[in-house]
Amino acid sequence: MKKISLLIPVYNTADYINRCMLSLARQSIGIDALEIILINDASTDNSLDYLYAWEKEFPESVCVINLDENVKQGAARNLALQYATGEYIAYLDSDDWLVPDALKLLYDKAKETDAEITAFLSKDVSVEEQEEKGDAILLENDIDSGLEDEYLIIRDISDRIVLFFGGRSQRGCWDKFYKRDFVLEHDLRYTEGIFDEESLFTIPALMHVKKYYLMNKYLHRYSDNPMGTCSNLSQKQEHIHDNEITWMQVYEIFRKEGFLKKEPELTEALFIHNYFNRSLINNHVAGLIYDADGIRHLQKTVKRLFPRYRENPILINMRSFPYMEKLLNSSVDEGSVERFYAVLAEWESVVGSEV
Repeated sequence: MKKISLLIPVYNTADYINRCMLSLARQSIGIDALEIILINDASTDNSLDYLYAWEKEFPESVCVINLDENVKQGAARNLALQYATGEYIAYLDSDDWLVPDALKLLYDKAKETDAEITAFLSKDVSVEEQEEKGDAILLENDIDSGLEDEYLIIRDISDRIVLFFGGRSQRGCWDKFYKRDFVLEHDLRYTEGIFDEESLFTIPALMHVKKYYLMNKYLHRYSDNPMGTCSNLSQKQEHIHDNEITWMQVYEIFRKEGFLKKEPELTEALFIHNYFNRSLINNHVAGLIYDADGIRHLQKTVKRLFPRYRENPILINMRSFPYMEKLLNSSVDEGSVERFYAVLAEWESVVGSEV
């Protein structure tokens, strides 16, 4: 059994995939310890040629799966998981990379603490810096954040609230290192067919985790790629509902697995915060604006599922609550959408997104 399975969806990243793979080939843990599963999601550039070249060079460590139809990242990650056999798994985007000691540090700490999830920090790297330094940027091992690591053992609801709302976790999947048995035990999967897919995997994972280690070290480098998925989405109004779709699926998991009854205040706060707050703010930041029907749908869904949200102490203690409450109860038609977004802009300027 390999120590770590790396699951990497690839779509039209021919300009970046070699850098990503070089960062894995040069890991201090040794490439023999790795199982790298590359899912070519029907790329239209020559990404697949590079993937096959890496598979040929490291046949015992690299597996290429070629898809004829584009299925987007969620489905690609779900498929890759079916092939993973490593003791631990990690997700990486094909235009990002890891510092040389990342996987050894993560593996050693996960084994030492028996953590089901070991989280870590990421640094954004501008296009200008990437172009200036070239592949030499992969040799940089600057990981210090000045913060101590934190080990959270989740014993009760108060510990889990700290995990979610105390700055210890993000909703993304790629800044975490997972015990594979934990992922399989809880049947963690991504939303398929949309772009905002990660919460369906990460939120249930964080609801189930009992041992969570936060390694406050910058082990990951995020490529500020203007042609990446997130940047392209900013101009695609048809994707405005993707976060809602994912969070309705998260709600169904909360219901089926009994979290709505076991931890009602936490699940209510998580849903409203992410379904309503995040849908509005993150889309707004990306230049995507709801019409009146879309806003009313968000409002009605929250009130239908959680009619007593005003009594939730987690929400009430959030700095954004006065703005959230005002927006939830605004009467909106086509003539008042602009006023609605004026309140949202004030929210952003005063308290930020809190997402």
